[in-house]
Amino acid sequence: MKMGESTQLQRVISIIMGAGIFVAPKGVLKYSSLNVGVSLSIWAACAIVSMMAALSHAELGTTFPRSGAQYYFLKRSLGPFIVFFYLWINLFSTPAGTAARGFLLAGYIMQPFYPGCFFPEMPKNCLALAILWCLGILNDRGVKEVTWFQTVSTVVKMTVLCFISLTGIVLFVRGRKENLARFEKAFDAEVSDASQIAEAFLQGLYAYYGWGVLVKIAGELKNPSENIPKCVVTALTRVALIYLLVNISHLAVLMPKEIMSSGMATQNQGEDTLFHSPE
Repeated sequence: MKMGESTQLQRVISIIMGAGIFVAPKGVLKYSSLNVGVSLSIWAACAIVSMMAALSHAELGTTFPRSGAQYYFLKRSLGPFIVFFYLWINLFSTPAGTAARGFLLAGYIMQPFYPGCFFPEMPKNCLALAILWCLGILNDRGVKEVTWFQTVSTVVKMTVLCFISLTGIVLFVRGRKENLARFEKAFDAEVSDASQIAEAFLQGLYAYYGWGVLVKIAGELKNPSENIPKCVVTALTRVALIYLLVNISHLAVLMPKEIMSSGMATQNQGEDTLFHSPE
């Protein structure tokens, strides 16, 4: 049974909106020299660049609507020798990325139990391994279970990020003086090195990665020539809006230096919002 338009849209959003938004804000702000205006501009620019790349990739997917994406494109254009190396690169890079996201999730789960201090590495590693094992077993059970889990996780992620956005915007509108001043002087801080802007772009682009997922499974989609571009544009627009609101919310609640000193800006914002009353 092929995937319909709504399922395709949900799949793109769930893949893009992953670990990136929870780790990239710190990196973008760091390489923007704590310049609030430059940091937010980079997030918007990364959305535009991702949209152009996604549409270019979607054109390939609609021209050759077959599963495999880069594998099929490289094999068709450059031959099996290059594809061999591409598969070997993916054999090592994909598990490494999955492991990194497992460690990140384990860190977020454990941090509330160790407020104000670092948690031990061994329990974190064991929890990350358990998470990856559970996801592997879930994938082995079948497509129906995976689709259900992905739908639920997407709803949870969007609910959390929307809550973060709304609480931050409310506090911003209510007007903490230091927060208002932070945005009024958004471009005052100088960026010391242009190469840092490039690094900030890489950090931001990581948060948008995943827009090519539909092209990888184009052979399993209903009406791919129409649905792939439509779903990609809709998903990236929604994600970009949420990302901008989340970053504005971070800066409305936390000082840039507080974000830099924290490994988990999203959690710190939640603690500050829930347990500290506005001045």
